[in-house]
Amino acid sequence: MTNENLPIEDLKEEFVFPSILNRVQALFFDFGIVLAIVVFISMTLLDTFSAPLVGLKISLFFVILFIYEPFMSATGGTIGHRTMGMTIRQFDDPKRKLSITQAYFRAAFKLALGWMSFLSVSFDPFRRAMHDKYSGSIILFTKF
Repeated sequence: MTNENLPIEDLKEEFVFPSILNRVQALFFDFGIVLAIVVFISMTLLDTFSAPLVGLKISLFFVILFIYEPFMSATGGTIGHRTMGMTIRQFDDPKRKLSITQAYFRAAFKLALGWMSFLSVSFDPFRRAMHDKYSGSIILFTKF
């Protein structure tokens, strides 16, 4: 039985769903971490080249983001989520973490949809963004 079939009231009693503000705060925290990693790599490794490598630095940002986001999501949440007291779980079984495949689908949809993905959070009874719906995930305040 999936959570889609359970009464909304039962789920709301069992779990607490973060607001869009909590989720955006976690997103900005993670953005800062990825940006700091890119700056560190740029200053230590890429500054040895004489020509400015702006394209390479932008590519490096997305590569690091696409490694950081899925791997951290598969472990239960990114550093931003954990700092905000949230966890990423499977929607069908909130006690289980995402598989790496689910985490990569989630990251790909999140990147592809951008801010549009967060528009559904306010209207969804489980406060799920579009990328959560497509990947079968849900964000909860930590209880596990």
